[in-house]
Amino acid sequence: MSKVILITGASTGLGESIATYLVQRGHTVYGTSRQTDLSDKPFRMLTMDVDSADSIQKAVERILTQEKRIDVLINNAGLGIAYPVELLSLDDVQRVFDTNVMGIIRMVQAVLPSMRQQRSGLLINISSIAAEAGLPYRGAYSASKAAVERLTEALRLELAPFGIQACSIQPGGTRTDINKNRLRASLPEGNAYKATFERTYELIDQSVSEGIDPAVFGPLVEKIINSAQVARLYRVGKRIEKLSVLLKQILPTAIYERMIRNHYEM
Repeated sequence: MSKVILITGASTGLGESIATYLVQRGHTVYGTSRQTDLSDKPFRMLTMDVDSADSIQKAVERILTQEKRIDVLINNAGLGIAYPVELLSLDDVQRVFDTNVMGIIRMVQAVLPSMRQQRSGLLINISSIAAEAGLPYRGAYSASKAAVERLTEALRLELAPFGIQACSIQPGGTRTDINKNRLRASLPEGNAYKATFERTYELIDQSVSEGIDPAVFGPLVEKIINSAQVARLYRVGKRIEKLSVLLKQILPTAIYERMIRNHYEM
């Protein structure tokens, strides 16, 4: 059955891949982006900024006027950041949380009134395997994605009485534009963190450039959409990424932390 689907951050990468797959499967798909010239997409694009409640409201109202309903919201828009916590710019932290966390809350608040009225709907929040661990130099990013997980858990409980489901997808390293758009530190020579940060950042970039193909997420999202009962979490990544989550759960903290430090040569 065809659904009306709204997906944020659909101009490139993961969002574009998911939106393209879903429209090819016969769904009515609206993607959003802060960019304005996006007429070349196979799905419908709206200019919208998840950091702006007014922008969100206008986009949601436009879809509801046109389609009368929104069946699925996919919160995909996100911003990466890599800095030593000691040197984090609070303005940059605010930008990351405003997009990765507050952006989801703004989107959810905009679509839920109509979903509650129709007594059906599905929220899919794109999180990250990084939500499961405070990774070196990605403390702010990991924290923002952990917040997404807790929001998703709360939403599942709050919305179940209205027939609305919620879940999160945790990608591991995925070949997207996040490296190009990530906020990152530029440390001067002699800085105490410079050597380990540069080594770590190379591994961060490598995990993305050698990551999984974003094309795997379209079929997964369609499977979720077609599920009568949606699981809380769908984790997608390389075997080592999934294993690292399991190892954190079962290993003593000291051993797990030593393993992470060795991996990043810290």
